[in-house]
Amino acid sequence: MEENIADHMGRVHPRVPRRKYSEMNILRTPRARHNWMPWRPIVAVVLTGVVIAGIYFAVTVGSSGRLGRFYADHSYYDFGRVPQSVSEHDFTFQNLGEGTLVIIGATTSCGCTTARVEIGGDQSPQFGMHNNPSWTGRLVSGSAAKLSVYYDAAEMPDMYVGDRYIYLRTDDPGNPEVQFVIHVQEA
Repeated sequence: MEENIADHMGRVHPRVPRRKYSEMNILRTPRARHNWMPWRPIVAVVLTGVVIAGIYFAVTVGSSGRLGRFYADHSYYDFGRVPQSVSEHDFTFQNLGEGTLVIIGATTSCGCTTARVEIGGDQSPQFGMHNNPSWTGRLVSGSAAKLSVYYDAAEMPDMYVGDRYIYLRTDDPGNPEVQFVIHVQEA
């Protein structure tokens, strides 16, 4: 009879504290004490996933729920043969999203290549391979901007032929770092 009471208490009243079993002189069965434990890891994993997803959407979408979306009509330019001086090309890009697109800065792959961003007539500092300044630009929905790239052939000790890269950082989750490429052949 005492076994049935312990089994009943374990199945029907699984959260009864141990001291109550002691007061009633009932031996608590191990199954009754641990019947909720297998669900604990599953609940923890589901709750962790929900929290991570919430943080991700809060950071990427923000409070307005609208994002900027980066678009460039081209990201590659072939200078062809360049003289031993500075050559320049302008890449244009747009914000096709509903929210503001934030440009976080830029870097280049070589000291011979530098870049500037121009948004609405305001120009960024010059970016290069090293010691880039902290800069942020904002591009409202539907507007365009310009990335001016400069290749200085005199910075190269030899007659270089190849590609140089410019990396533009944005807050667009689909394009957090956009790569532009220039191809040069020094004459």
